[in-house]
Amino acid sequence: MHLSPYLPVLLIAWPIAEIATLIWVGGHLGVINTVGLVLLAAFGGLALFRYVGFGLLRRVQAELSGGRMPTGTLLEGFVVLVAGMLLILPGFLSDVLAFLLLFAPVRRLIIAAIASRLTVSTVSSGRRPADDGVVDLDEDEWERRNDSDSPWSDRPPIPPPDRDGDRS
Repeated sequence: MHLSPYLPVLLIAWPIAEIATLIWVGGHLGVINTVGLVLLAAFGGLALFRYVGFGLLRRVQAELSGGRMPTGTLLEGFVVLVAGMLLILPGFLSDVLAFLLLFAPVRRLIIAAIASRLTVSTVSSGRRPADDGVVDLDEDEWERRNDSDSPWSDRPPIPPPDRDGDRS
């Protein structure tokens, strides 16, 4: 995996820029208002995590039960959850970036960039869905027996039980 040579610079410069922005906003709005804005953004991020997280689970389950791979849904949910994480972090630059990620056209561009680098492959067990009533076995999963209790034997079928459990 190739890491960008700018990553160490970004890891040092981002917190410094966040601190400088907090000081600048604190100088204009006051300390209490600045702390209030940071806390409001953090609670908004937590609410976004909760709302998007549960909604994402429902959409992924619906797509999986429909037989579709939820790649787009997972990528969109991932980007929105990153936006929620950025809102939780203290600082205004991360909040601006989070709001950009929540803006649908920006989110679609990021998802397209991520999706172009991903390869999705699925693995199937070779079995049919269980709701069609068919049990599909491989050759090594069954054996033939001469069982006289089998419903497919030459004997007449056993009648189903009545309400009392009698088979007569």
